[in-house]
Amino acid sequence: MYMNYAEIGRRIAKRRRQMLLTQAEVEARANLSPRYLSNIERGRSIPSIDVLMQITNVLQMTPDEVLLGAAQASREEPAARLSADLDALTPQQQAQARSFIGWLRAQEG
Repeated sequence: MYMNYAEIGRRIAKRRRQMLLTQAEVEARANLSPRYLSNIERGRSIPSIDVLMQITNVLQMTPDEVLLGAAQASREEPAARLSADLDALTPQQQAQARSFIGWLRAQEG
């Protein structure tokens, strides 16, 4: 699979700007050396998985948002994710999940 590091860098930069953070602030929070984030954002440095995870943590992103551009699908489609999770369960586990959901709904009242 081909990774477009320039595009990955653009996604990181866009999210950083949305959060009103400077490169230096992200570098400090992610324990990166000075100007390293600038090189990543411009596609000049290829970050390790560890570095990417540190950056995604600071920027409150998922790895697939950074790597694949999956634009916050997990936040946009919670019902679809829940349905897929339930489909993966055994019938007994599904019954337990339905019971738990019923209990949660009862707590609202």
